[in-house]
Amino acid sequence: MDGAASMGRRARALALLAGTALCLATLAGVGGVAGAVTPGAEVIVHPGTTKPLASGGSRTPYGVVLPPGAACPGDTAHDGYLVYSYLVPGTASPTDVNFKRGIPNRWYGYIAAGSYFGAVNTAESTGQVVGLPYDFVWTRLTPGDLFAAGAHTATWNGGIACATSRGVVTDYWNSRIVFTADASDPGGFTWKVVDQGAVPSSQPVGLWIGVGLLVVAAGAAAYALSLRRRRSTGSTGGDGPPDGGSGPGADPSPAAGGGTETSEPTPVGAAER
Repeated sequence: MDGAASMGRRARALALLAGTALCLATLAGVGGVAGAVTPGAEVIVHPGTTKPLASGGSRTPYGVVLPPGAACPGDTAHDGYLVYSYLVPGTASPTDVNFKRGIPNRWYGYIAAGSYFGAVNTAESTGQVVGLPYDFVWTRLTPGDLFAAGAHTATWNGGIACATSRGVVTDYWNSRIVFTADASDPGGFTWKVVDQGAVPSSQPVGLWIGVGLLVVAAGAAAYALSLRRRRSTGSTGGDGPPDGGSGPGADPSPAAGGGTETSEPTPVGAAER
């Protein structure tokens, strides 16, 4: 009995570990804590490709790639979320902008097809960011917009953001862009992306770690419970052999059903994935 009790305690501990792993996996798979702003990275690319574009001139078109599955916390149809673009000074944050009126209340945004890109619907139900233009341009900007008096370079944060129906930013995907005054450029400036990165994986590493812990813990818990039940079954029937048998060679198998039960118990604590 002491052995069975010990195995029971071990099984419960492993089941608790499985539950903890499930929580870790869930937290790793969500965009962030409710109410917090979730930052991310975008990649500036050659239009129509996923090839990073590191620099260009005032008339160089560029595309934007977000991480696979990039989404707002809710959708437009049911939750009022909309997708916007922004361009704010390098010392500012996208959260310093409000989009309640459908455009940034300060600074600038991305331009596509001759107008500001913003107040765009998400995919229904999923809230996924969809419909990014094929290409953007900087041609609406001037050196006076970009540079402080007497400055020849300036760093700006540009990107795509999700905002609530009140215009409050909840998620954004950012690039840091350095603009440099250049008299030889038609628009008077050139640009380059600082620390350009690759599009990240669609599944966070933390999610797979959590799932792995869950699988290991659930398997261990199931094994412990199986072993406990086998020992409990083998110890039934009192001091003597079942069905009047005698001697150490008597068959201890249960008589009901005409054979030995060999099916494994259903694992406990396993999560549906």
